[in-house]
Amino acid sequence: MKNNLVDDFIKKAEGNSKTAFIYKKGRRSIKVSFDEFLNDVFLMNEFLHKNTSGRNILIFSYPYSYLFFVSIFSCCFLGKNIVIIDSFGDRKKTKAMMAQAELSDILTDNFTAPLGFLLPGKIKKLNVKNFKDKREHPGLAEQDFSVSGKNNPSILKNLLTTGKNLTKPQTASITTFTSGTTGIPKKITRDLSFLENQIDLILNNARFSEDDLVYGLLPVYTLLAVFMNHTCLVSPRIDDCNRFNVTMLLVPIKKVQKIKKPLRTVERAFLGGAILYKNETDDILKKLPASEITYVYGSSEGAVIYKTELHRYGENLFTFDEKSSGINVEILDPDKNGTGEIVISGKTVIGENNRHNTGDYGRLDNGKLIILGRKKYSRGEISFYNYEYDELLRKNNPTLKAAFSFYHEGKIHVAYTGRLKKEPGIIYHHFFHLPYDQKHQTKLDYAKVIKKVEKKE
Repeated sequence: MKNNLVDDFIKKAEGNSKTAFIYKKGRRSIKVSFDEFLNDVFLMNEFLHKNTSGRNILIFSYPYSYLFFVSIFSCCFLGKNIVIIDSFGDRKKTKAMMAQAELSDILTDNFTAPLGFLLPGKIKKLNVKNFKDKREHPGLAEQDFSVSGKNNPSILKNLLTTGKNLTKPQTASITTFTSGTTGIPKKITRDLSFLENQIDLILNNARFSEDDLVYGLLPVYTLLAVFMNHTCLVSPRIDDCNRFNVTMLLVPIKKVQKIKKPLRTVERAFLGGAILYKNETDDILKKLPASEITYVYGSSEGAVIYKTELHRYGENLFTFDEKSSGINVEILDPDKNGTGEIVISGKTVIGENNRHNTGDYGRLDNGKLIILGRKKYSRGEISFYNYEYDELLRKNNPTLKAAFSFYHEGKIHVAYTGRLKKEPGIIYHHFFHLPYDQKHQTKLDYAKVIKKVEKKE
């Protein structure tokens, strides 16, 4: 590791009165400074050291809570391997992800503990809500979720020192999973040195201000923002950004789509996670009217590959203007038009020899990257690319609610909701509710649709 990320954070956080987190507790708004947050992490260190049995820990506490991030940072400090699963709606996929992660422990809280039935298998569950319980730390007065140090200061000092001494950051890693729209989600594991490179990548592609209030619903992005010494709002409701005057968004597309009232205080936004169509792009621009919106094309294995400004993307659909520094992009086996599979490489890329085949068809045009479709569901020989065809469907059928095309068993299929004009040679599948992937909720779960198609046949 070029720097020790954890030690560097401790140095910046100790004695630092700047607000690290803002979160709601009932009707109250709670602010926690970096110093208070660090003290809570040290207390959690001792709690987890005493009560966990292994190194691969699933964070199953409520993801929009302060406690969720105390747990994540503590696991980083202890050298635990953190596992984050974004959705538990599909039991089969959940079981497969848990098996890949080889879990030893599961951290819950009072909100998620009753939801244990969502987790297949018998793995030790620990409710971290009690990490400051008197029974765990005799003599320590119960306090709210920030540690002031005013009650029993000598006992508290000893506990915090113990928690600090347990820090072993060199072995920590974070495991997340791909969305699994084409099958079982794949495990993606990043160690702390990789996260350090990710911080550099984010800093190179997203413009931050020192006094930004950041709203980041992707756990890894919130983690990185706090490591970068930025204040973060923790809330499940993106509309709270108006109430707290959030200036920077680091969020998946699905959350922006749920905005009810335009967020007028947001100055900059950094988003990605799915391909946007024209109607979706126009909708987001209306919801963030005062924002400079950076829209990224990336992957779990490569984070930011290319980026553009959303208003430019709306004028030239599927086109990304600027390559991310440190990422190499090439087109594998291009046809006469220069179209082929997009392949990335670089030190921040996860894969053999830091190289990854994205599974997307695209082409390079004067340094710009044009995305055309998923390789698995397109057919280059007949110039059928599913993203292009999806947009054509939406443009030509204003009564459509949503439509996704895919090539399967020698034929072009369309799964849709709403009404459309049918064309000869295309096989159509009407759905009252399309099955979206559980993680992003904007992309079709192609595997589920194809399974239904095959049952019909």
